Amino acid sequence: MSTEAVGVLEMPAVETPKRKRGRRAAEEEAANGAQVLFYLAERTQGGHDLVLGEKFETEGHAMIESLKRDVPFYRVEVWKSRAMVKDGAVEIKKEPVSAEVAESRADGFRKTNR
Repeated sequence: MSTEAVGVLEMPAVETPKRKRGRRAAEEEAANGAQVLFYLAERTQGGHDLVLGEKFETEGHAMIESLKRDVPFYRVEVWKSRAMVKDGAVEIKKEPVSAEVAESRADGFRKTNR
C-alpha cells in the first residue's frame, strides 16, 4: 500500500451579500418621483372597463388581497400635464405628482375662478 499525502485546502472567503433596498421606497414613489397608488379591480359583468376598487397602502397588501379574492390589482402612477412655450410653439410635458403635492390637494377638487 502506498501512502498518499492529503492536503487541506482552505475555502475562499465568502462575502455576505449586500442588503438590498426594501420595497417601501418603491411603493411610495416610482423611480421617476411620481406617487404610486394601489387598488384592487372591481368585478365587472364581462366588461373591460377599468374600475378601481379598494385602495391599499402598500403593494404587498394589494398583492395578498388580489390573491385571496382572485381579482387583479392596479399600480397607478400619478402624473400631471404642463404646457411649456418653446420656440413659439406650445409643448405639453408630463411631470410626476409627488405624495406631498397629492396630499396638499386631498379634497380632489381643483380650485379655479370660473
